[in-house]
Amino acid sequence: MHWKKVTFYNYFLTALILSVLSIVGILLVKKFLPPVIPIFYGKPVGTEQLGIFWFFFIIPAVSILITGTNLLINMSVKDIFIKKILAVSALAISLMASVTVLKIIFLVGFF
Repeated sequence: MHWKKVTFYNYFLTALILSVLSIVGILLVKKFLPPVIPIFYGKPVGTEQLGIFWFFFIIPAVSILITGTNLLINMSVKDIFIKKILAVSALAISLMASVTVLKIIFLVGFF
């Protein structure tokens, strides 16, 4: 893939870097996190919100998946406005996912 052909490639690249940094951050603080982590906030309060440590990787993985999907759509669409929306939304979703990972780490981490 040629990055120069992608409109607003720097937004997509930043989104991917944020997601990879989230994964690296999770791996770096693994020893400071409990074995179960509150991830599923949409569920009722209690043990249903908890997931094992490996479920923590769902957040950046979904961010990478959405960024990749937006990138593929961006390469196939001709309208510049839609390309802008896809690029900015990929960056926004990646930023929100990174903030969510940080908030959970600071909420339950033993530092």
